[in-house]
Amino acid sequence: MAQGIFPTPVQPARVTGFLGFDVGVAATAVKVDTSAPYWQHSVGKDFSTGGYVAVPRLVASKGFASGTISGSYAKVNSSDIKTWGGALDVPIIRGTIATPEIALRGAYATLSGAGDYNLKVYGVEAFISKGFGPVTPYGAVGRMRSKANGSFTRTITPGNALTVNLADTSNVNRYTAGVRLSLLVPKIAVEVTKAEVTSYAAKVSFGF
Repeated sequence: MAQGIFPTPVQPARVTGFLGFDVGVAATAVKVDTSAPYWQHSVGKDFSTGGYVAVPRLVASKGFASGTISGSYAKVNSSDIKTWGGALDVPIIRGTIATPEIALRGAYATLSGAGDYNLKVYGVEAFISKGFGPVTPYGAVGRMRSKANGSFTRTITPGNALTVNLADTSNVNRYTAGVRLSLLVPKIAVEVTKAEVTSYAAKVSFGF
């Protein structure tokens, strides 16, 4: 779940300046085991497709003098489940025609509306990217931290109930490779990430 809601803007971490902006639709596909107890016991209606879960989300990015900020939002159909988050890209080495750009990205996302289950995700990644005309390949390595908690109540005897509180904290390395194709209209980006599982993300967007 943490890897699925990680707020990647599906683009290289780079500075675009005050005039830079990008708005589009993205999704991250994460493989799930629909026969596993965790899925069977926690999901009332199976919304996976071919063993993967992907929820389309709105993504917007805006450049400023010393970085780029992005935000994302998604809602699972026929439910109250929502996820929103954002990321901040800060350059370490500005790229030139001959050299790549190196930047850091900090990210945060949260999941709400899933009853007594709450999830927060944090991430820090180092990016390298280099444009070749309309094509910009990029790679990243970083760390993702998730904090999940939830509770459930079970009736022991009539009039006597037991509430159980559960919590989990996880730290996972992230390795990402992607490419963005900047056409006049639109921009297309795809990336693959290896973390706890392998996930795939894509985005179609418009902007400068």
